[in-house]
Amino acid sequence: MQRADQSDAWSRRRFISSGIATAAAAPWLSGCRSVASKDLIVALGWVPNVEYADLFVAESRGYFKQEHCPLKIWPGGPNAPQPVIEVAAGLAHMGDAEWLPLLDAILRGNDFVIIGSIFPVHPGGLMTLAKRPILKPADLPGSRFLVQGPSERTTIECTFKLNHFAPDYQLIPVGFSPEALLNGAGDAYYCFITNQPIVFENMGMKLGTDFFVTRLDQLGYKVPSTLLFAQRETIERRRKDIVGFLRARLRGKMDNDKDPAYAANLTVDRYGADLGLNYDHELRTNVLQLPLYQTPGSRGPYWISNEDLEKNMYSAALVTGRTNLPDPARIMDMSLLEEAYQSLGI
Repeated sequence: MQRADQSDAWSRRRFISSGIATAAAAPWLSGCRSVASKDLIVALGWVPNVEYADLFVAESRGYFKQEHCPLKIWPGGPNAPQPVIEVAAGLAHMGDAEWLPLLDAILRGNDFVIIGSIFPVHPGGLMTLAKRPILKPADLPGSRFLVQGPSERTTIECTFKLNHFAPDYQLIPVGFSPEALLNGAGDAYYCFITNQPIVFENMGMKLGTDFFVTRLDQLGYKVPSTLLFAQRETIERRRKDIVGFLRARLRGKMDNDKDPAYAANLTVDRYGADLGLNYDHELRTNVLQLPLYQTPGSRGPYWISNEDLEKNMYSAALVTGRTNLPDPARIMDMSLLEEAYQSLGI
């Protein structure tokens, strides 16, 4: 996702924050802030859509207050600075980020620690048509990939390297609509499996017959997404608050599993009220993302195993040319999530 200059980001964030806070009395920030605040300030990587269903359910039902976690949220978006920048600058205590940008920030000297992943199963994937489906790694070579930006380009390049394939592909820039695939502009469209496939469904196309969606992890790119992170000093100083934050989100996640419609309504009517969101789309997105909160067979929701980090995440970093990687034990700490599990009986 592309980011605009910082001055535009601040003006857009003030607009989003003040609008939501006025309309819904939600915990969005406005005005000045810093990590000196008694509130736990969390910077989101994207606009307040149903991607944050677990967070919205937890806040609306008072779980953060019940966990004695004084929470403030700073929403993101296409014109907003990345959470890694905000946490590094002391404007937020925590944020969410993707693996390679977060690693780059760590390699530049930031003492960030990963404490979980909202989507351990990466939501990225490839949409293809019946005439040339991509269902397994062997189908990748020789394809024309429709991609939106540098992050998607890097992921395709990384997937080929992880599979030990020669760079036999074309990368074709497109926008955020998958219709370019229908028009024959490429063989595969890089998508979020919770988003663009819905466009084809709304056209009456049938998944598995008219078009196919294959997740990145099924193609060898097994990297968790939406990583939760904080400065090491913050974790040491605010551990109780952060464990409470994780407990509240886990409770929200469990509620969302039972009733995805509730979060869809919250998103459209309250947290994303200024964004013109469509209820049916948000509900379908929420249903599609439910399997992404936990890797099958893992310890629990949001969990990243040592194998995930050392084998999958570090392998992706190495094949993209990142060297001098830090000790894995230094950049990840699952003990806070483990503590939240234990208190909830997970």
